[in-house]
Parts: sequence; C-alpha cells; structure tokens
Amino acid sequence: MKAYIILVMRLTLFITTVVAEEGLVNHWKFDGDYKDSVGKKHAWAIHTDVKGPPTWETGRIGQAVTLGDPVLIPYPKISGPGLLTNAECPNPNAFTVSWWWRPDVLGGGVGGVNGARWSGRMGTHHDDVRWNGWYFHSSQAGAVYCGVTTAKRFTPKDIPSGTVVKGVWQMLTFTFDKGTGRFYKNGALIATKAGMPVPVRWRGFHMTHWFNGGLDDVRLYDHALSDAEVGKLYQSAGGKGKGSSKR
Repeated sequence: MKAYIILVMRLTLFITTVVAEEGLVNHWKFDGDYKDSVGKKHAWAIHTDVKGPPTWETGRIGQAVTLGDPVLIPYPKISGPGLLTNAECPNPNAFTVSWWWRPDVLGGGVGGVNGARWSGRMGTHHDDVRWNGWYFHSSQAGAVYCGVTTAKRFTPKDIPSGTVVKGVWQMLTFTFDKGTGRFYKNGALIATKAGMPVPVRWRGFHMTHWFNGGLDDVRLYDHALSDAEVGKLYQSAGGKGKGSSKR
C-alpha cells in the first residue's frame, strides 16, 4: 500500500511538471545567473549610475535575483536596474507571461527623479513596439496596468489598488488567447478582458525597470495556460493561498 501511494505521488508530480513545461519557450530561474534554461535568450543587467549590481537571495524556487539598492529603497522615485533580454514574442495569437516577484517599493504618481513613474515595468515598452506588444506595470497603490495596447488593456478599474503587495512574494500571470486577456495572482484568476488586439511580434523582452525587490522564475509560453495549469504552476512553487512574505 505504501509503495502504491509513493507511486501515485510520483506520477502526480510528473504529470504536473509536464503540464507546466509544455510550450515553455523561455525560462529564467535566476539561480545565480541570468541564463534562460530553455533557449539562448539570456538576460543581462542594466545598471544606472545610482544603483549597484544585482545580488542573489533565496527565492520562491531556488535562488532569486535582488534588484535595486536597499540604501535607496526609501526613495521609490530613484530608478533601479532592469534586466534586458532578446527574447521574441513566442506566439502573437496566444501566449503566457508568468513571474514571481517581491516589490520592496511601490513607486507611482507623476514623473519623479530620473523620470520614474511606476514600479516594476515588464514587457516590450522599451522595444520599438512599445504599447503594441505586451506590457505590465503596477501603481504606487498596487493597482495594475497590463495588456497589449493602451486602448484595450487592464487598468485599475479591472485590477484595483492592493492587488500588488509591497514586501510579499507573489506570482503574477498574464495569458492571451485570440483576443482575450486574463490576469492571475497566486494562481487565481482575478480579471478577464475580451477584445484585446493581436500584439506586434516583439523583438526583446524587458524585466523590472524602476524596481527594487526580488525577481524569480520568469516564464514565457507559446500558448495560453488554462486556469488549472496556472494553479498548478503556483502550487509547484509551494504556493498555498496568499503569497509568502519576504524571507
């Protein structure tokens, strides 16, 4: 009986892993380096004049990269380093972006020092496609802007203040499937919007401009993960309901 239970547990873990890895085109684990464990679209750090190089910490899965300078954390309008990759759009008709992060600062408001306005920019804003590819940022109050174009995207009306929480590890996921965008936090669907246009096929994927905090397990898929798959992805990192706090 014991052997049977162990076999079932191993089989369940195997199935979960297969689901989570199917269609995975880029995966940055940040286990002490910026390598993409799937392809060759490595990330490299972009440093500003006021920030030191990234360091490494214990993340949600193995290690995580720590971006920003703790000395400057009280000043959220000071820009932090970002990570740039040459990853391309995996599939303009359907794709998934998922990442774990812990924002130690929620910047926001009008333009500030060095032009920073929001916290945690991710996506194609700094590519020539800008808001015609895929883009995400949070506000000072923890609301979310995310989608393909400014005319048809998630805004704080859809994903309100308090969604992104300061100092807490949380998994955020966006899926796009033939015009419908879905946004998840910690494996749970929190917003859906139809009518999003097909994005321009971008050539470059940027992570965490204007950001202080931890980043871990960034994934790009060439299809839209289902609700169940997003939930399994969250659980695979030990997620149980609310995200874990900084550790």
